[in-house]
Amino acid sequence: MSGERLPHPLLETSGEAIKQRAVRGAVITTLAQAVKFFVQLASVVLLSRMLLPSDFGIYAMLAPIVGFAMLFQDFGLSQALITSKNLTQGQAAMIFRVNVILSVAVAVILAGCAPLISDFYKEPSVKWLIIALSFQIIMAGLTSSHRSLLSRGMRFKQLAILEIVSTLGGFIAALAWAWWSPSPWALVVQTLVMTGLFMLGAWVATRWLPTESGSYDDIRSMMHFGFGMTGFTLTNFVSRNADNLMIGWAHGATQLGFYDRAYKLLLFPLMQVNAPISNVIIPVLSRLTDEPQRYRFAYLRTVRQMLLLTMPGVTFLIVSADVLIPALMGEVWRPAVPIFMWLGVAAIHQTISNTFGWLFITQRRTTTYAKFGLFAAATCVAAFAAGLPWGAVGVAAAYSLSGIAIRLPLLVWLSGRQGPVSSRDIVKTFIPYLVGCLLAAGSCLLLKPILPGNAYLYLVCTCLLIYGIAWMVLLAIPEGRATFKESLQLLPFKAFRKKS
Repeated sequence: MSGERLPHPLLETSGEAIKQRAVRGAVITTLAQAVKFFVQLASVVLLSRMLLPSDFGIYAMLAPIVGFAMLFQDFGLSQALITSKNLTQGQAAMIFRVNVILSVAVAVILAGCAPLISDFYKEPSVKWLIIALSFQIIMAGLTSSHRSLLSRGMRFKQLAILEIVSTLGGFIAALAWAWWSPSPWALVVQTLVMTGLFMLGAWVATRWLPTESGSYDDIRSMMHFGFGMTGFTLTNFVSRNADNLMIGWAHGATQLGFYDRAYKLLLFPLMQVNAPISNVIIPVLSRLTDEPQRYRFAYLRTVRQMLLLTMPGVTFLIVSADVLIPALMGEVWRPAVPIFMWLGVAAIHQTISNTFGWLFITQRRTTTYAKFGLFAAATCVAAFAAGLPWGAVGVAAAYSLSGIAIRLPLLVWLSGRQGPVSSRDIVKTFIPYLVGCLLAAGSCLLLKPILPGNAYLYLVCTCLLIYGIAWMVLLAIPEGRATFKESLQLLPFKAFRKKS
């Protein structure tokens, strides 16, 4: 059984069938993410009104530590499982066992370190919160292989349902706990319920039991791929989470709470698009590596469609921050506004730079990816340290400016140095969207005195203006008109009409 190949729809279908599956997957995922977005937005708004900034700050102290520990329960094997062209039953079963063993070991170590973590932050409540969150690592280890198999098989409908159900379940659990006992425990319960529901759903959806035999030799090449992925993931994690650790240690839970909520609210538009689209596009691009023109077309087409939505969205969040945050979360969160606006500078380029990982992963250039990650982590930590004396605002400003001046140019060059997608392709794709959004932002700032005084009407008008102006700029150029034409072709009724 160990040599029997796992069934994979992409291996038995034509190129046209791959395209149809990708289109349907993108449509289903987008619709599901719209539902998930509103659930998560409601979670941010309601929980921010039920809990204190310090409660979010305490949880934000724990999140990077737990996230760091979780890096070692997977070692990049989930991505190796998705991108492998010839996966056997034995390989999948062996990957599952490795993940579970690593997860249990990491969870035990983390729980054992709970007293030390509590002493580091000088927060006694952290100890038991860390111990509780260690169970998340075990559940994630039991889930990762099954989730990867669903993605590999392009079963996007099942993945979308699991995402919605687990997110909604976690939200309800957090609201109930926050109502009963307002504390950081509400956020811990939310995390554990979300992870547990997804784990149970993934096992039911795959109906796969890892009973086949296997050995380390079966997954040796996957481990090599996984080590490269882990190298980047580890350094990328440091660059994205060292800020929380440093702010929490130097300025306490309240400052970190403002920073954490600004970061989460700003990245919602990106998270709701990038993560699910990654689940769709990585399996597709992995099957097109031997067809350079189709690979290039698939990547650039996906990026253009994403930028059409995310770039104006991030621009709207930055321009309206001084009204948006108090209106949604309450006046107590107004100190988060300047943090939010500085982080928005980084988010603008992350609308496209977050997709560069697809190129490294699907072209199996994980060693280069890891080396860049090390450089990015070093420059991020240096920027955090430089901005730390000015509190969370200084950290946000230093992170954003160093990203534009240092990390982004190198990443664009590395991404396009090899493979079908060149650096010129990347820059040429991004510039029209940037110009459109800059013009839209400038127009809204000029028109601000005559916009409605009511906060909610102001937000609606600003959003419509920014999307309208940005899209008008795109419609003025041939590439922009082609992108809108592609968008019309991707409408749900078009995709499902083909299916029928």
